[in-house]
Amino acid sequence: MKKVYIYKLFERFWHWSQALFIFILVVTGFEIHSTYNLLGYEAAVKIHNLTAWAFLVLIIFAIFWHFSIGEWRQYIPTTQLIKAQIDYYVLGIFKGASHPTKKLVYNKFNPLQRLIYLGLKILVIPVQVISGFLYLYFNYPIKGFELESLQLVAFFHTFGAFLLFSFIIAHIYLTTTGHKPLSSIKAMVTGWEEMDDETIKERLANDIEIALLKTKAQFKSAKDKSEFLDDALVAAQKNVGAKSSDDFRFRDAISSSGVGYFAISKDGLFSEVNEAWAKLYNYNSPTEIVGKHYRLSRTEEDFHELEKSVEKALQGETIKHGEVKRICKDGSFGYHTLTISPMIRNGEITGVEGFIIDTTDKRLAEKELLKKKISVEAELKKQKVEE
Repeated sequence: MKKVYIYKLFERFWHWSQALFIFILVVTGFEIHSTYNLLGYEAAVKIHNLTAWAFLVLIIFAIFWHFSIGEWRQYIPTTQLIKAQIDYYVLGIFKGASHPTKKLVYNKFNPLQRLIYLGLKILVIPVQVISGFLYLYFNYPIKGFELESLQLVAFFHTFGAFLLFSFIIAHIYLTTTGHKPLSSIKAMVTGWEEMDDETIKERLANDIEIALLKTKAQFKSAKDKSEFLDDALVAAQKNVGAKSSDDFRFRDAISSSGVGYFAISKDGLFSEVNEAWAKLYNYNSPTEIVGKHYRLSRTEEDFHELEKSVEKALQGETIKHGEVKRICKDGSFGYHTLTISPMIRNGEITGVEGFIIDTTDKRLAEKELLKKKISVEAELKKQKVEE
């Protein structure tokens, strides 16, 4: 296991401050409802109101932070792997199964976490804030809210409090399900989380991809391509927590992470590929493919689709082509994700470049699982017919 920098400073500050504020609001809120007597009604009301204002200020800063650095992407809901995540929490976690999702740059939350956190941010917390203001300024002598009754407001505010309290309990429990009971909590304190080599490799590849896209988007001045790639590497290193080194070049980084790099000239010929690319395509060395047309790596049908993406990249777009099928040198097939960007030199687009991340093992594993599922269903159907 190795340590990887996952949680930024403000992210940790925001997380623990939010937890503290919610805890204080729950404790004082239930005392205001006469559930118990701990601080006294008047003190509980004052602390509850002050904490609510502090929490509101924190929410405003957190919203600004999430949108300014792109962390809002973490909360985009997805149905991908949601069933696998449910199966993991229901059964897999008790059988020692591996986690179906990995923590990447913009994928720190699994599908269920995304749905729950998004629900908290756009439903539960807004309801608490609005109902709290109605509570605070109900029938206030100066410019207050005039309502016939607080009954409905009290119901929603209390219901939201129970939801938050339930979330805290579930959240605390799930933090103990890491490879060590306190590893997730420790990671949120220090920012560094322990990961296995395979997860680190996948995260590094993803960090490089994000860094490359970000640097490309900000690329305005006429730089040499190697400078551009090194800028992307520096950004990736910061995400991973690695130390910068002059001899740690971008191509070396992506080769060691299993990410294949390629460059194609305007006439469609490979001008450069790295060792990782050559290995994925089963070539003995990069020199075997340099100077040949990129149509060699695709079937006729797939080539026309890829050709459209290359044309868009030559017009200045960065294309995330998704998963594609490749033809290797020996005629075998493989699968990988593909990203294509315009290659700029002296302010002009001279070709395209990009990188590929192998997904063959994942695709084969999915096929094998599908075969087993079909086989089991056929056997069950056969047994049913025999009965």
